[in-house]
Amino acid sequence: MDDMRDVLLGLFTEAAILEHLMRSRGEGSLPDGLQSGHFGLLNYFIVNHPDPDRISSIAWCFQEDEDYTRSKIMALAERGMLQMDAVQGSNSDAVVSLTEAGRQAHQASLDAMSPNIQLAVSEIPEEDLRTTFRTLRDIRLTLDNLPDR
Repeated sequence: MDDMRDVLLGLFTEAAILEHLMRSRGEGSLPDGLQSGHFGLLNYFIVNHPDPDRISSIAWCFQEDEDYTRSKIMALAERGMLQMDAVQGSNSDAVVSLTEAGRQAHQASLDAMSPNIQLAVSEIPEEDLRTTFRTLRDIRLTLDNLPDR
């Protein structure tokens, strides 16, 4: 039992350190002064949710406060990367969609981060990366679907 606890603690510790190191390296290479939270929103629309979505739903997906999510969305909307349209009957919610400028910023971000990503995984066999990806995705899906969400 202690061995598995140590494995799980090690897994989540390594994941947290990896996220921190890649975010620190990646933010320095993002174009147009984007931050990792901005890239996360662009990535949300490209990878996870290509359709327009409400701020409240986006905040729920990111497990963030709506005001914090709104501030990131507004920063991208001011740059023309996202578009916000008011929801009739709601003073605080809006429907958000990705613009062509947002798509271009996402691609530029991927291009800028790619060298750091390639460097980080260059010595790891492809099958190991695929297995790790599947495992991490399964853990994330479990967390996404817990009843307390």
